[in-house]
Amino acid sequence: EEKIEESRIPISAVLGRTTITVHDFLMLQPGDVLSLNTDVNGKIEVLVGDMVKFLGKPGARNKKAAVKITDVIREEE
Repeated sequence: EEKIEESRIPISAVLGRTTITVHDFLMLQPGDVLSLNTDVNGKIEVLVGDMVKFLGKPGARNKKAAVKITDVIREEE
């Protein structure tokens, strides 16, 4: 039980996704803008490992990027 409580699990938030061609990828320059499939005020996916487990809203806390969990994704959904 103690080992489980001390285990580390990677958690990541996906701001959005997009698809571009390899040519466009190779041509990317600083300042280029990629359009994402997420609405600017929409919820973002929060992954635990490689599985979506939560939805949330991006924001800030103590001057650092943060995500507020808004929904729990159940396996049956």
